[in-house]
Amino acid sequence: MSRNGSLKNVVLTLAIFAVIGVVSATAKADIVVVNGVNNQGTDNVLLNPATNVLTVTGVVGQNNLLVNFTSTSGSGLLNANPSGQATVSGGTGNVALTQLTFGLANNDTFTAAVFNINASTSGSVLIHVEGVNINGGFFEDDFTVDANGQNFFTVTAINGQAMTSISLTGINGAVFQDVRQVRIGGGEVETVPEPASMVLLGTGLIGAAAGFRRRFKKQ
Repeated sequence: MSRNGSLKNVVLTLAIFAVIGVVSATAKADIVVVNGVNNQGTDNVLLNPATNVLTVTGVVGQNNLLVNFTSTSGSGLLNANPSGQATVSGGTGNVALTQLTFGLANNDTFTAAVFNINASTSGSVLIHVEGVNINGGFFEDDFTVDANGQNFFTVTAINGQAMTSISLTGINGAVFQDVRQVRIGGGEVETVPEPASMVLLGTGLIGAAAGFRRRFKKQ
């Protein structure tokens, strides 16, 4: 291969990596995660008390949208304490909690969430966000957590995206004592037309088409 040919290949490779870098940065721009609390536009998740259950439930907002918490840690069992700082923890017996997923039921979406990870050991948390219109299909990044009980995060969808779930996974040695003070904002119910409504809509369109044909023949 000539020297000019090699140079062209190097330039092409660098250009490809540059494009990949831009795409990656754009994908993460849809979902913003910051350390700290921004409660604007969010409401407290009111938990239902629970002991050793597979799914902890709660409600949020004026419409009382249902919030579900699940885990794949150990047996997957969870406890919920609705009083005080409203915590979700591992099942009884000091079960280590290294993974927790929460989101609205029925594929309802939200645009903001605030939570506090009370870590018993320091390390990192991998935050994975599923949702609608997120570039790349999902958001995922890791953040440092300390064993001090105050690891607040605010997650926001900023470019017309909507979130369906947030998963928190302890990595690099991090274990969660509990996740607390969860708030959710921008919750919306996914609207799916009822079968009866679809029939009425279809009937209306057929009637409109028939009327149009009658008017057309009279002309």
